[in-house]
Amino acid sequence: MPPVHGLRALGSPALNMAMVACGAADAYFEFGIYIWDIAAGELLITETEGVVMNPAGSKVDRVSRRVLGAKSCELAESLAKNLVQFYPERD
Repeated sequence: MPPVHGLRALGSPALNMAMVACGAADAYFEFGIYIWDIAAGELLITETEGVVMNPAGSKVDRVSRRVLGAKSCELAESLAKNLVQFYPERD
């Protein structure tokens, strides 16, 4: 993603989303995240006026195991346009 300045991961999706909530990171996305991490991170981000959504740009679906959290709606929507998602076909 060309507009990215740097990447950092703490090893826990909830901690990564806490970084967005406290202002230490601008955004965070992950595919394959579990619902307990989404719920914890979503609470932290939304309580600090941030936004949590599906990386495809729609409303967050906590059981989809995909999440994008950002400090602003504009940033989240901009990132969602640049994220490429792979949906494997099922046999």
